[in-house]
Amino acid sequence: MSAGTYDFSIEQGTTFTLNLSYKDSSGSVLDLSSGYTAKMKIKDSPDGEVIASTESSDSPKNTISIALASSGNNIIVTIASTATSAFTFESAVYDLQLVSSSVTERVIEGRVKLDKSVT
Repeated sequence: MSAGTYDFSIEQGTTFTLNLSYKDSSGSVLDLSSGYTAKMKIKDSPDGEVIASTESSDSPKNTISIALASSGNNIIVTIASTATSAFTFESAVYDLQLVSSSVTERVIEGRVKLDKSVT
């Protein structure tokens, strides 16, 4: 299955949360609570510098956390306000992957815009 495309904005200095419902071809929400992990990176370009990541190898930029659940919004992406406060990019790209055993599937990808804080 091809990755979906979804563009979003992050408000600088606030906690960012992205709630996703990942479903099978019949429209049923998949149980991702066991047997799955997820990874995500935000970069300034596809081959560029990492801005934020779930990967510990990207420390100190490993500021994204992803919770996987059995129903409803079964993928919940969070970036703490302390991390978004340090963001300085204007626009970037991202993708999110699900991993189960030896299978990796790109679920969603797109562009990210930073809405800079005034306060």
